[in-house]
Amino acid sequence: MEGDKPRCGVIESIEKHIELLKPILPKHARQAIICIGEYPAKILLKEPTVAKNNGTLPIFIEKSSEDLAKWSHSSLESNDVLGLDTDNDTHFWFHVLPHVTKDDAFISRLKSKLIDNVHDAIIVSSIWDGVGSALLPTLISQLKGWDINSVALAVLPSKVQPSDVHFNALASISMCVSKDTATVLLADRDHLESYVGVDREGSTMKGNGIVDYLLKLMSAKETFVQELTEMSRSFKVKMYTILSATGASLKIYGSLENILNTALFKPFLTFDLASVSVLYVLLRMPLSLKDKLSKGKIELAIANWFKEKASLKSIQVSEPIYVEDVTDRIDIVMFVGGFDLTEMLTALEKKVRTIKSQTVKHGFIKEDEWQAIVKIWEKEKD
Repeated sequence: MEGDKPRCGVIESIEKHIELLKPILPKHARQAIICIGEYPAKILLKEPTVAKNNGTLPIFIEKSSEDLAKWSHSSLESNDVLGLDTDNDTHFWFHVLPHVTKDDAFISRLKSKLIDNVHDAIIVSSIWDGVGSALLPTLISQLKGWDINSVALAVLPSKVQPSDVHFNALASISMCVSKDTATVLLADRDHLESYVGVDREGSTMKGNGIVDYLLKLMSAKETFVQELTEMSRSFKVKMYTILSATGASLKIYGSLENILNTALFKPFLTFDLASVSVLYVLLRMPLSLKDKLSKGKIELAIANWFKEKASLKSIQVSEPIYVEDVTDRIDIVMFVGGFDLTEMLTALEKKVRTIKSQTVKHGFIKEDEWQAIVKIWEKEKD
């Protein structure tokens, strides 16, 4: 029996090590939420519960690890933070892109955080800064290389922001369009900032906090990323936007159609609804409404609501997320895709011509390199 003492000591040491790892590695982690940039980080860190859901691995990426730690007010674990931590310039996408594509250290650190049983990722990124602009298309490709499906929410700059940020945004969108595996949700900062809605408790939601609310909803649906990426691949649709009706009382509105009508008053992007070709619908509703509003009834109601608005190739309504709730409030989020991007991207290209010319003149990029990037989306029109 005395010979067993060293062995018992080893086992005890291993057990202590496992205990230390438990706060770092979420139990049964299946999904990662990757937040890139200062703007979305500050939204999510106001109420960091989106990053603490059971089975969700949070990763916050910015230029500086110290800044992320400061914004989090100690709510983040060190393993949640991934800073570029570089002295190089990061203002424009072309400053950051070589750093993350040629320097294996950053990608290796990211891979080490994505534990083996993470299959899906939801990315949220502002694309007007150099870090978000360059990293979004880079991570879309990298995650696919690791057999991780991803859906990305890309936040476009405000119209009042200067041309340099629109230059970053146009480059990022174009590079995302070039990725065969891209599934990107476009949201306009102006629309997010002016958003007014209601949550499941009937409280008013104002401003960009809707991002946190929707991420919680998306991460609550385990098959969301898989289902939306499958639709993207099947119909060759890469760009989507969001129409939402949250916290809507069936008793107050009287019908599902009336609830859907409210979504048109608070779009996340200015776009032509008639040009939409595919639709994915995510729902959360009280269990008490399961029989009254079956999935079949919901599908027919949504198809009927859209029939005069767009010629859809496909409508996919997810199995609703049922919750124990004393209210009759429903969350309906419609991910509409395949709409025409030409007008928006042409306006962006016109807005950034001067600053693009300056970057070419100063030798930061070459004219043919820029043309190769921005002409990608023109091929997608057909």
